[in-house]
Amino acid sequence: MVRLRKVLLIISGTIIALLLVSVIYLKFNPPLSANGVSFYADDETKRVIEIINDGFTDVSLRQVMADEKKVEQTELGIGRSNHIIAGDGLDEDPYISFHNINEYAIQPALSSEELNDLYTVEDTQVVKHYGLRTFGDHSPQKITIDYTYLFLPSTLEVDVSE
Repeated sequence: MVRLRKVLLIISGTIIALLLVSVIYLKFNPPLSANGVSFYADDETKRVIEIINDGFTDVSLRQVMADEKKVEQTELGIGRSNHIIAGDGLDEDPYISFHNINEYAIQPALSSEELNDLYTVEDTQVVKHYGLRTFGDHSPQKITIDYTYLFLPSTLEVDVSE
């Protein structure tokens, strides 16, 4: 009986240590990153941020803030073409669509080899790029993206000042 108790104690201690190490790793290596920001000359409140999930499972967006205020309107851009979600022509590309931020999870980024294979066959079914488009009542300096990854809440702050 004492031996079984020791084994259970060792197993539970190992599991707790692994969970703690995993949480610490995820806090210091967040999966979501911003790869670029686009500005619009005709609307100084509008920003488009190309976002990438460098993790190994989906990221779910929760909320987007601009300079500590809730953004008036935020859309998640999904790109199934070779056009990244940044710059001009986003609304003209039939393979880029914008949705509510809770409508889709952001899947892990495809490897360079996978992207090259999809570009070669011109596959327009697989999501290749993600972006976040925000509209507000002022020209923001910082966008804060709240998201969950493996059920853990995280944030990504992006400098969007011109």
